[in-house]
Amino acid sequence: MSNMCIPGDDNLRSMLVGTVMRKVKSRTWKKQRYFKLQEDCMTIWYKSKKAGRAHSTCDRRGHTRSALSTADEFPADRCFTLVFRGRRGNLDLVADSADEAQCWVRGMRKLMENLESMGERERLDQYPSHGPEEEQ
Repeated sequence: MSNMCIPGDDNLRSMLVGTVMRKVKSRTWKKQRYFKLQEDCMTIWYKSKKAGRAHSTCDRRGHTRSALSTADEFPADRCFTLVFRGRRGNLDLVADSADEAQCWVRGMRKLMENLESMGERERLDQYPSHGPEEEQ
């Protein structure tokens, strides 16, 4: 397991096990997906054809994004958004319970705090390649 994972953190342990949540794209597009934090504690995987990088995310709770605000059948305390930097689209998610949503929000915040406290050398060790501009 990467040094990004904090031993003994119940939120991160739950995220590593994974959970089924709804991915919301619009009022009519709401699909259940299995989401799981990968062992590198940087990648959020979900059972679909795409994977998301968690290292550049933040979260918002409640009906703050347009997709979640139109999906008003879900209680706000079960909704949150993973916001990615760059071209990757955001993930609007609905957990089965407020506790489950809080687990993911707290876990993501812990991972982001840990990343922000890393030194430059640790970041370079974590990310050996930073994109196509370095590949020559």
